[in-house]
Amino acid sequence: MSPRRVACAIEIMNPMTQPSFHLYARRGIAIACACMCGCSTALAQVFSASNNGSHSVKNSAQGAVAQSGKSSGAKGGANGGRGGPPNGGGPETRTTSPATGKDPAIQWYATLERGLAEAKRTNKPILFVTGAPHCAGVSGMWCPGKKKIDDGWLTHNDIIEVAQKFVCIRLTSYESQSEAAFIEKLRGNPVNTAFAILTPQGEPALKVQGLGRGPSELFSDTADMVKHMNEVAAKFVATDAAQTPMLPVTLSAKLGLAVASADLQPLVLVVASDPAARAALEAKVAKLAWSKDFQGFFTYANAANTKALVLTSAINNGAGNSVAMIKDSVLIIEPDLFGASGKIVAQISAGDVDTQLSSAMKSARTNHVRMEKSREQLKRLALAQGIYFETGIPVSGKREAEDRAKYKQQLDARKKAL
Repeated sequence: MSPRRVACAIEIMNPMTQPSFHLYARRGIAIACACMCGCSTALAQVFSASNNGSHSVKNSAQGAVAQSGKSSGAKGGANGGRGGPPNGGGPETRTTSPATGKDPAIQWYATLERGLAEAKRTNKPILFVTGAPHCAGVSGMWCPGKKKIDDGWLTHNDIIEVAQKFVCIRLTSYESQSEAAFIEKLRGNPVNTAFAILTPQGEPALKVQGLGRGPSELFSDTADMVKHMNEVAAKFVATDAAQTPMLPVTLSAKLGLAVASADLQPLVLVVASDPAARAALEAKVAKLAWSKDFQGFFTYANAANTKALVLTSAINNGAGNSVAMIKDSVLIIEPDLFGASGKIVAQISAGDVDTQLSSAMKSARTNHVRMEKSREQLKRLALAQGIYFETGIPVSGKREAEDRAKYKQQLDARKKAL
C-alpha cells in the first residue's frame, strides 16, 4: 500500500486522531480520501456518532478477512464468537463486524491471583493463556505470538461453550514479577505467549507438547480440543457456584485501557479511594460482568482514582471534554486506538449503580464498534503521535526487546528532528 493510501486508511479508521474536527467535516474528508486513494470497501469506513456524543467507526466489511488473504476462521473458524482478540490474533488481520449482542463469549480473569482463587473455590480446571497487548512498544494490539493462541480456536463457539466448565485466565505478559515466575515454572522460561490446560491448583492437567505456545501443539483441531477439555472437566467435581465470582479486573487501570483497546472493547472502571468501598462496588459490577448479557463484552479494572489515566468526556451530549469526577463511581470508557487514553461515555455514582449501571452497559455495548486495525498502520500512527508503552517488568523476549529498542530509537530521532 502506498504511503498516501496508508495515511488515508489511518485517517478513516481513527476517530481520535484529530478530535476537534466536526463530525460531518471528518465524514466528508474520510469519504473523499477513500475515493481519491482508491481504497477498498473494507477500508472505506464512515464516521458515526452515538447518542452520547462519542465518535465511533463503522466497519463496512462484513466478515472481513486477513490482509494476507487467508480466512480468519482457521481450524474451525470463528462463528462470530467473542472473548478474545480480533479473529486471527489481532493486528495481523482485519476485525469482524460489530457484535449483535447475542454472541457467545469467554470472560477472562486477567490476574493470576483472582483466577487461581476462583479455580480453587469452585474446583474447576483452568484454561490458561498469556499474551501482551502491545508489540515493539506500540500498545492497542495483541503481539503476533498471540495468533498462535487464538487463530480461530478460542473464538470458536464450541470452545466457548466448553470453556464454561473452566476458569479462564488470560494474563498480560511483562507486567507482574510473580505472574512471570508462575509462567516460568510452568514453561521453563517466562515466555510472552503461553497456553495450558491446568488443574484447579494450577498444575498441568495435560502433558505439555512443543513449546506450549498454543492449542495447535496439543490438539489436532477444535473438535479434538473440545473432547480433551470435556475429559479434563469430568475429572473434577465442581463445588456450589452460587456465589458470584470476583470481578475479573486487570492488574491496573492503565493496563486495562491497553487490554480493552487490543480486545476492541469498552473498559468498565470501578473507582473508589477506600478499599472497602471499592470492594463493595466491585461486587455489584461483578453480578453484571458474569451475566449472559455482558460476559466477554467488556474489560474491567479498578483504581483508587483516575490520576494515572488520560481521560476526556463524551457526557453532556458532547458539550465538552471536561471531566467532573464523582468520588465513588463506575466509569465506562472507550479506549483510543492504543489504549493510551480514553473517553468516558458513562459515569454512574455508587448510589446509582443498582438502578443505572445495567442500562449504561447495554448502551455502551450497543454503541461500541470494533474498529479495524492493522499492525503497520498502528506503528506508523504511533510513531507520529509519540506512543510508547512501558511494561511493568523488563521484556524477557530477545526479539521483542530488540524491536522495542529499535522503535524507541525511531521515536527519539523523531523528537530531535522536531
